Amino acid sequence: MITDKEIEIMSRKTNKTITAVGMAALMTAAGVLTAMAAQSPTIIAGNGMSQIEAAGPGVQSPDAEQEQAPIWGSIISADNGSIDMDCPSGNVYEGEVIVNISGDTLILNGENGYPLEAEKLQAGETVYAYIGPAMTMSLPPQTTGEVIIGKIPADQKAPEYITAVSMTANADGSWTLVSAAGKEYAVSADCRIMPYLTRQIVSLEDVEQGSNLLVWSDDQNQAQKLVLFAK
Repeated sequence: MITDKEIEIMSRKTNKTITAVGMAALMTAAGVLTAMAAQSPTIIAGNGMSQIEAAGPGVQSPDAEQEQAPIWGSIISADNGSIDMDCPSGNVYEGEVIVNISGDTLILNGENGYPLEAEKLQAGETVYAYIGPAMTMSLPPQTTGEVIIGKIPADQKAPEYITAVSMTANADGSWTLVSAAGKEYAVSADCRIMPYLTRQIVSLEDVEQGSNLLVWSDDQNQAQKLVLFAK
């Protein structure tokens, strides 16, 4: 016959076993949650791909080393502080995106490269926005515009804002311009090049690695006009 003392000892052992099992379960669950959080996929702004990346809470961050393609689309609404865009299929990011405008944002006229006031941008107009490396995961997502190009003539290809990797002189006097995105442009010896907002005279020889340019080109990537930005 089991005594009261033996029952008490058995009860204590049972409670300890339950406690140990419960602690183990909690630790296992915590480990699973930590692993899931570490492997939570984030959409990379600029290439539309899903990658496993620790980018900070609520922020998506692409590879800063790679030149990022612009997002483009029609303006839903615009003011001095932001542009609400509708980016169609074929974009690096599709859907509604809010592009915030800071004091460092360049807003350029797509016809001549001159500065453009934000209030001149109108609903329904197509714009191209080169955005920063981070995009919030809010709905709609928000990002910061580095360069925004508007007032693009309907019959004209939008100019591209690039960072030069190389500018190589060819034997026939022409040049080959290569961007950080790996795109090559054929530049004729007499291609027009202008400085941005200065009276300084610039030439094709002034384009070097790290130079920022606005490039107008045709469908064969033959450069038609360049605007060179000061470093």
